[in-house]
Amino acid sequence: MFTDDENTWEEEEDDITNDAVSRFEAMLENQRPTYFDAEEFELIIDFYMQHDDLTRSREAVDIAIAQHPDDINLKIKNARQFLVENKPKKALELLDQTEVNTEEPDYYLTLGSCYAALGKPQKAIDTYMKALTYFDEDERGELYHAIGFEYQNLLNFGKAIDFYKKALDNTNDLVLYNSTLSELINCYLNANQIDEAIQFFNQRLEKNPYEVETWSALGDIYRRTERLEEAIDMYEYVLAIDPKHLWANMHLANTYYDLNRFQEAIDSLNEALAHDLETSMIHASLGDCHYRLEHYIDAIEEYKKALKINEYLTEAWSGLGYVYSDTGDSQKAIKYLEKAYELEPYNEDNLYNLAAEYRKIGQNEKALSYLLEIEKSQPDDPDLYFFLGDLLAEMDRSDEGISYLHLGLQRTNNDPTLLYLLCFIHLERNERPLALHYLEEALDADPSYYKEFIEYDPELIGNDLEIMETINKKLRIEN
Repeated sequence: MFTDDENTWEEEEDDITNDAVSRFEAMLENQRPTYFDAEEFELIIDFYMQHDDLTRSREAVDIAIAQHPDDINLKIKNARQFLVENKPKKALELLDQTEVNTEEPDYYLTLGSCYAALGKPQKAIDTYMKALTYFDEDERGELYHAIGFEYQNLLNFGKAIDFYKKALDNTNDLVLYNSTLSELINCYLNANQIDEAIQFFNQRLEKNPYEVETWSALGDIYRRTERLEEAIDMYEYVLAIDPKHLWANMHLANTYYDLNRFQEAIDSLNEALAHDLETSMIHASLGDCHYRLEHYIDAIEEYKKALKINEYLTEAWSGLGYVYSDTGDSQKAIKYLEKAYELEPYNEDNLYNLAAEYRKIGQNEKALSYLLEIEKSQPDDPDLYFFLGDLLAEMDRSDEGISYLHLGLQRTNNDPTLLYLLCFIHLERNERPLALHYLEEALDADPSYYKEFIEYDPELIGNDLEIMETINKKLRIEN
């Protein structure tokens, strides 16, 4: 809790910052050089960075360095600017050239961030540890989090857990607190310390039974370890304390969705709306639930509400695509899936769905182009080679299809679905010895897939006595 003196001091600093920023913007507008002392420039730069205006903060940094070329703090601000501009090498070079007092904490904070951005976690940790000595314990939350994150990058989950716990106890920033909880959960799960995680969070609840973030964290652990009923209980505890807790509302609905209890998920999301928690994702999630219940008109309405709030929400565009695909309107499905693809060009689900819709309307070349896009990012995906082989065979380009299936076998360690499809294509080409060869290999790899194999063409395969006898012989041996 701030004291009156602290509040007064903060108000005075805000007034000084606002005055400096106003004079700085007037200088830019009038194009008349104006002098600012170094401390004023620090306030101006910080103001723009806090408001994510990197263009203005860069202008302020450059003018500040021109007016005060030897000021250490401004050089550090310049390095920090390079960092947020995603130029960590430049930032590190600048810091290496900067002679600083060894008791300058911002220097170590920025240097540690450079090492972290450059993928040098141990150097980042060593530097952050030096910075720790310049802060009181209750000011170290962000540093503890940063150190924990670097240990996490080193896969040293035990050390990461230790520092994340320290971060929890030394921050009053809710965003940092929730981020730390999330990473702490990741570490416990990666270390396979589920029981320890549950014990830790329960101990925190014994000290503070009304801390909704901890109840929510327990819910997340239960959900991610597929203890879904227990997860529901945790999220309901959160909402009993704080009915407007957005995270718990969303995750409760998602848990119901995972259990295929779609109406309960809808009820939960509508409860969130009743508490004025309207977001684009809530409407998109409602759309997903209605879609799964085949309430297509309601699904369309919810997806469109989501897009009215956020026109860049990929999930809503693709959701509309799924609805129109299921209702047989491929042209509309393509329209919405194309928009989703435009927003997320590397989302494989959108690419597969676009390929399927173009194939439905006979535009096989277009379908093929989308499948080949997937190969660039997912060269080990067996589904890719299955669909490529199947599509190319349909296009009377079965030689190419067979080549892709063999490439897929190399890249997926002989995925059995590809062997079954090779059998089928050779059977269609009346190349019986090859068909039987690949059928034997497929049955050896996964005999349980034979029912799906027969569904490729029940009449062709089901009436082929030699093929069916080969399958039955293998099944008798297996049993």
